[in-house]
Amino acid sequence: MEKIKKKIHTYFGVGLALVIGLPAGIIMTVFGAVKGITALLVIGIVLIVAGFYVGPIMLVQVGEKKKLGRVISAIENQNLYTAEEIASGTGIKEKAVLGYISEALQKGYISGYKFENGRLELIRSRKQAWGKSTQKCPFCGGPVVMDEKEGMAVCPYCGAHIKAQD
Repeated sequence: MEKIKKKIHTYFGVGLALVIGLPAGIIMTVFGAVKGITALLVIGIVLIVAGFYVGPIMLVQVGEKKKLGRVISAIENQNLYTAEEIASGTGIKEKAVLGYISEALQKGYISGYKFENGRLELIRSRKQAWGKSTQKCPFCGGPVVMDEKEGMAVCPYCGAHIKAQD
């Protein structure tokens, strides 16, 4: 989740700087043209073009990355593992959720999962098999921390006794 937050801050910072640079570029261009300062004229033109074209694109990307962050949060915090569950939990269309899941896996925003048959599956190695994992309570849907050595856990929300899933 930290990776995506950094990405959002980067896109926002660059986009804001470029949008602010647009009026500064106009002033520089006018001043450079009037005074005959070529370097100032060129810098002003670059700021105008970047502020007009690139700035809005960067700010739109902030919204896209925030949606990606909501999908990642649904996976990590709410234990939603199908596109349908994530779509209903986040209010994002199912087709878009599939794209966000793919992006999250490809770019390493989430790790330890594989996407098969329309469902995220936890990749389990032998080392992980004796550790702790989280699964969704079949009764209330709350996250339950499973101790794989024990093979059982008690849901902290509804008190149900849950057997570890394979």
